[in-house]
Amino acid sequence: MEHHGEGSISSNTDYMRMKRSKRHTPRQIQRLEALFKDCSHPCEQHKLQLSRELALSPRQIDVWFQNKRAQMKTREERYDNPKLIEENDKIRSENITIREALENVICSTCGGPSINVDCDFDEQKLRIENAQLKEENFNG
Repeated sequence: MEHHGEGSISSNTDYMRMKRSKRHTPRQIQRLEALFKDCSHPCEQHKLQLSRELALSPRQIDVWFQNKRAQMKTREERYDNPKLIEENDKIRSENITIREALENVICSTCGGPSINVDCDFDEQKLRIENAQLKEENFNG
């Protein structure tokens, strides 16, 4: 048990009473959980109605919903994180494969090596435009 104050019994008793008084009853939790399933962000009117119905302050209702949303977010992140890592690794691998394939591409216009993968995007656009202009001049 934690030690509070000067070690007096009354301070420990007060601490335990305060801690107990903040916990919700199973009925309150059941009602809050049911509402959370329908709406994780209740409006002020619903919060006031709940506070009257469950004998809790509107602040307690606010805190319960904030905590529940945080708990759900943490659960989702734990569940999604391994999936995202796996998906990221797969995309990274595909990217490497595509880069390697692009290094071996031959230009359909001139038959020479294709555009260098590491070239700047604007330089790539200019090379493509240049190849198109050459083809137009050759055919024209």
